[in-house]
Formats: sequence, C-alpha cells, structure tokens
Amino acid sequence: MAETVPAGFVARNNEWIGSVLSVAALVVSVLLGAGLMFGTDTRGVSAILTVLTIAGGTFTVLLYLIGATLEALTPTALWKSEDAEWRVGMGLPAATDAEAATSEKAQRKALAFAVLAIFVGLALSVIPAVL
Repeated sequence: MAETVPAGFVARNNEWIGSVLSVAALVVSVLLGAGLMFGTDTRGVSAILTVLTIAGGTFTVLLYLIGATLEALTPTALWKSEDAEWRVGMGLPAATDAEAATSEKAQRKALAFAVLAIFVGLALSVIPAVL
C-alpha cells in the first residue's frame, strides 16, 4: 500500500503562495531601492545604480527566503515529488546528487553576490549623502 503524506495548506498551495510572495518581494525590493534613493537625495547615474543594486539584491535574498520557508513548511516527500513532476513537465531529466550539490553551491554564490549588491547600493547612496 502506498504511503501518503498529509498535506497542509502551505504544502497544497506552495506554488501559488510562492508566486504571490514573489510579486510582493519584487514590489518591496523596488520600493526599498527607490526609498533609499529619494531618502538620501541621490541623483544621476548613482540613483539608477542604487535602485538597481538594492532592488536586485533584496529581491534575490527575499526569493531565497521565500523558497527556504516554503520548503521547510512542506513535507519532504511532497516537495521532492512536486520537484520531480515539475522537472518532467519542463522536459528535464531527474536531478542527480552531483547536480544537487552543484546547484547548492551556485545558490550560495548567488546569495553572496546579492548581499554584495545591497552593500554596493548602500555605498552608492549613503556614503555620498554622509560626506
């Protein structure tokens, strides 16, 4: 007899919840970048770079937080089965352990670069405003 995993609301609706939270993360990220730009009275190229780096870095960090939260709230068996279904739907082969390790390493690098982008955006707007 096949074992079934009881799914809660988040587990049943994690794709929908992730989509809504991703749009909210995008809006929050752009507002943070624009707010920092206007709050420090940054103008010109620095203003554009401030919004892009703050919004891009913040959006990336928020997406990783949303993904990690959804994965933590979804039973592992259900998460893996949905991932396998998604891969089949996209025409991708099943993930191997080596691919998973490479993906994890790339995700850590992306998160580090996102944090670096936030610091660059802060440096572009806050340092000139203080000096």
